[in-house]
Formats: sequence, C-alpha cells, structure tokens
Amino acid sequence: MAKTREPLVLRLIDVLVRPFLDKNLDYATVREILKLKLVLDKRRVPISQRQKEKNGAEPKETSRSMLLTCIMYMFLGLFIASFQLLGNIFVANIFGYGALMFMLLTVYIGEYSSVLLDTTEKAFFGSLPIGKEELNTAKNIHIAYYIGVIAVSVLLPSVIAAAILHGFLYMALFTLVGAALVVFCLHLSGGMYYLLLKIFSGERLKDILNAFQVIVTVAIVLGYQIIPRIVNFRELASLDLSFNPFLFALPPAWFAAIFAVVFEAKLNWYYYILTAIGIFSFVLLETAYKGKITKEFEGKLDKLTEEVVENKSLSRFSRFICKVMSKDRQEKAFMELVLIQVSRDRNIKLKLYPQLANVVILPIIFMATRLQTGGISGLFQEMKTAPYYLALYMVGLSSAGIYDIIARGENKESLMFYQILPISNLSKCIRAGVKVVIFRYLTPLFAVMASFFVAVCGIRILPDVAVIYTAFLFITGLMIRMSAWVLPFSTEVTVSKAGYAILTFLINLAASGGTAFLHFMYLKTLPAKFAGVAVMLVLNLLVWKFLMNKKYVISRG
Repeated sequence: MAKTREPLVLRLIDVLVRPFLDKNLDYATVREILKLKLVLDKRRVPISQRQKEKNGAEPKETSRSMLLTCIMYMFLGLFIASFQLLGNIFVANIFGYGALMFMLLTVYIGEYSSVLLDTTEKAFFGSLPIGKEELNTAKNIHIAYYIGVIAVSVLLPSVIAAAILHGFLYMALFTLVGAALVVFCLHLSGGMYYLLLKIFSGERLKDILNAFQVIVTVAIVLGYQIIPRIVNFRELASLDLSFNPFLFALPPAWFAAIFAVVFEAKLNWYYYILTAIGIFSFVLLETAYKGKITKEFEGKLDKLTEEVVENKSLSRFSRFICKVMSKDRQEKAFMELVLIQVSRDRNIKLKLYPQLANVVILPIIFMATRLQTGGISGLFQEMKTAPYYLALYMVGLSSAGIYDIIARGENKESLMFYQILPISNLSKCIRAGVKVVIFRYLTPLFAVMASFFVAVCGIRILPDVAVIYTAFLFITGLMIRMSAWVLPFSTEVTVSKAGYAILTFLINLAASGGTAFLHFMYLKTLPAKFAGVAVMLVLNLLVWKFLMNKKYVISRG
C-alpha cells in the first residue's frame, strides 16, 4: 500500500499558526486531526468519479475544483482591486475591505457553517482521548485553511494594484491589515454561533441558521446582479467622504482608517478614533475567542444533538391548494406529503428559497438598467407604453431546477417507501410534486408580480397576463416532464448533473423567449389574445392528459 503523502499545508501551519496557539493545547493531537481531515477532503469525489479511479490513483477532482474556485475568486478580486483607483485611500479601503468582509462572511456562513456545527465526528473522536479544545481548534484551522485560500485569491489582485499604485510600504500594510481582517471575520462568525448556541435550543438554532443562510444567499444574488446595474462608478471615483457618526459602527472603516493615519497628509480626528476602535475590537475578540469560545464551543454543540419531535402541519393555504388542484385522493395525499417534507428538510429549503427568489429577481434585473437613467418615475412611465409585462415569462425559467431540488433525497429510505406502496403506477406521485412546484410555489409569485404590472400598466394588460400564465403552465409542465420526470426525494445529488441542468435551463430560456417573441409580434389585438389563451389551454390539456399520465413503475425487488 502506497504511503499517503503529508499535505504541504500542515508544514505551513507548523510555521505560521502554531506560534499563536495556546501553549496548553496538545498541538500534536490537533495536527493529527487536521491531517486526517485534509486526507479525507482529497478523497471526497462524486459517485460517478469513483469508478474511474483505478490502480489506487489519487482522485484529481478535489484539487481541480479548488483551482477553479481560486480562479473564480481572483476574477471577483479584480473588482475589489478596482477600488484602489479611487483618489481617497480611506474611501477606497472602506469599499475594498467592505467587499472582502461581505464575501468572507457569506462564504463562511453559506458554505462552512455546516462544518463548524457538525456533530457527526463526535461518534468517532468521542471514543478517543481527545479534548474538546483540541477538536474545536482543529476544526477552526481546517475551515480557516479553505477560507484563507479564498481570501488570498480575492486579495491578490488588490495587493498587486496596491504595490503598483501606492508603493511597497502601502502594499505591506494592506496585506497585514487584510490578514487581520480575515482572522477577524472568522472569529466574529464563530463568536456569533457561540452566542446563538448559548441562547437558543438546538432546533431553534437550526431554524435561525437556515433562515439566515437563505437571506444571505438571496442577498448575494441581488447584490451581484443589481448593484453593478444601478451604481454609477464614475461618480464613485470622485467621492470625497465626509465625517458621519455611522462610520463608528462600520467595521471596514475601522481598518481603512489605519491607512488614513499612516498615509494621509491631512488628518482628521475621527481617523484616530476609528483606528483605536479597530485595534481594540480585534484584541478584545481574539482574547475572548482564545480564552472562552474555543474552550466551550464543542460542549455547546451537544445542544444540536437534542432530538425534538417535530409537529409540522400544513397551512390553510397549502391545504386549499392541494384540495383544489387534485381531485384524486391519493394524488392529494402525495401533494400534502411533499409539502410537509419540504417544510421539514432544511437542506431542501436552503436550495429551494434562493431559486424562488430568482423568480422575482430576474424581472427586476430586466428593468434595473432603466433605473440608472430615468429613475423609478421614468421606469413607471415607460412601463405604461412598453411591453415590460413580458418579463413575466421569466417566472418559469427556474421551474425545472426547483422540481429537481424537490426530487433529490439524501437518504435511501425514500426509494424503499415507494417500493412498498401498493400502487403500480407511480406517475401520480410525480404529478403531485409537479403540481406543488407550479401551484404552491410559482403561481403565488406569478400572481404577486402580475398584480404589480397590472397596477402600473392598467387592466388593459389582463388578457396578456392570461396568455402568459397559460403559456407558463404549458412550458413548465413540458420542461419538467422532459428533464426531471422522477419521484420526489428519490434521486441522488451528483456533480455530473450540473452540465445537464445548464442545458435544461438554456432550453427553457429558448422556449420562454420564443413564446414571448411570438406574443409580442402577433398577439396585438384582443381577439388574438383570446385565441392565444385558447391555444395554450388546449396544449396544457394535451400535456396533462397524455404526457403526465404516462405509466411510471419502479423495481420492487
């Protein structure tokens, strides 16, 4: 058996991290735990990839994925580096460090909070003579390694820009403060989780974290898509920030003020106060983290293992939807089952709600560019004459992806459940899931957005809205039938489906865009619009009568 090579990062940790750890810590134990975690990380590959690894060869997928991640974050780092072009270095670093903090906190909370709060390791490490402080330290260093790689990728363009524009002394200080900011963000997040663990019960904490992760994910999408379309960077370049008490509550300003103190020729009194606040906050957080949080964090995680019996019941609206949209008792029962399961599964909600947010965000993006020139009043005025309501066709773009999320399952018991059902044709189970997507999740969003367009454009667009909704039902049903005709909670998550999901989205985009084009070109009169509704109703009837009723059976062996 070939000897496993020791990861290079361990030798870097020996030099860069060990001197700053508590002297009472058993570093040898921490190092062995880290080595095990890093080796396991390299061996985690998709199921489809495992069969390709022959002759004991080490999988390449993880390192390749890490390289692509670094390249992606370097491109994002170019955006942050552009702030160095601003004339005011205080303003430049407020925006630069603010973007860095936002990115680090969102990555930490969105991607690595599950690692920090993981309790599955206790079954293994709990049987070994390992202290909780050592286990928590190893876990934090493990997360910090990946966050650090991302931070280096993001900061590298800014470091180069700082050296070229301001000299090497500025670059050295920028790098030092950036490293301190990375540590500050990591320990601030850990401290926040510690307080939540101390205050709330395990189940309440899980709900809070799930809601927060959803909000953060939606905020990232909104910020990434909308801000570049409405911010005038020419005006930003000439910005001269004057004093505002709000700066004292802004962590990026604390760190940016250090540059003003060192490099600004004209100093203001609040620069010194902001610098003092930044240094004091950093020292206080590090003292609290090393003195209390690291020692008690793993013990607080025991609250997450508390089992609480969940009594999830459907809302009146959900029950009404199930009753109206399905006359078949079995199909209605499956609709209720899908809705209950989605409400219980936090992982599904974490993926589902951002997709639903995209349904609202895409039309906003469609109109956001107009805000830059004419403002809100100009946009509303233009909406009364231009066919902006055609943006409603975008509601169905995420439909296949939403059903795919509901179709995924992390346990094998779901398939066993279907195998023991005394139903030969399981197509009604799939139809129930499709109806949940269309009528419980997408239709209410469509109604809200359509109401907005009707309020702005007037009731004259009601026939157009009817055409769009019937077309949306047809395209959504057809796309799900073609791309994701599987039982809810029955498929396994694999990386190999990513390309297929993109292809499905492009086909959906072409179908929705083509229908919107035909609508714009040919449905200009009221009789034509009523004819369009009739055609779409017939097409919907054909889809649900023939395609959606196709027999679906599974192996029961």
